[in-house]
Amino acid sequence: MRIRTATVADANILTEFNCRLAQETENKTLDASVVLSGVQRGLQQGDEVSYFVAEVDGDVIGQLLLTREWSDWRDGWMYWLQSVYVHADFRGQGVLRKLVEHVKQILRDRGDVSLLRLYVEEENEAAIATYSRLGFVDPSYRVMEFTLDDE
Repeated sequence: MRIRTATVADANILTEFNCRLAQETENKTLDASVVLSGVQRGLQQGDEVSYFVAEVDGDVIGQLLLTREWSDWRDGWMYWLQSVYVHADFRGQGVLRKLVEHVKQILRDRGDVSLLRLYVEEENEAAIATYSRLGFVDPSYRVMEFTLDDE
């Protein structure tokens, strides 16, 4: 298994995996053309957005996305782990662990990163257990949102 930074050539598989993720975790059907546009724009954002993929024999089998946010409380960057997906045929084989360890090391090496966060559906017990095994803890924050598109 090889972990690498995703490129524009990975946009279609990232889109497919994001659509599968939404369907499997939230029973949402996403518009693949919108997701593809979002993935392509994300890949152009430089340090703000970074996609990583796991591949076996040249086939992408897992992905994750990192986005960053400044924390004045910590005087450092917080990164958010998002769009995490491992193909069903490869789950339980350490793919996610390798992806997460890879990005943790990158963030440690930067020297100005203080925190790695993620959000997970409250009812997704399997994901919560998996992230707990990887060392993530519940900080007791509630995520709230306001969707501008709905106005």
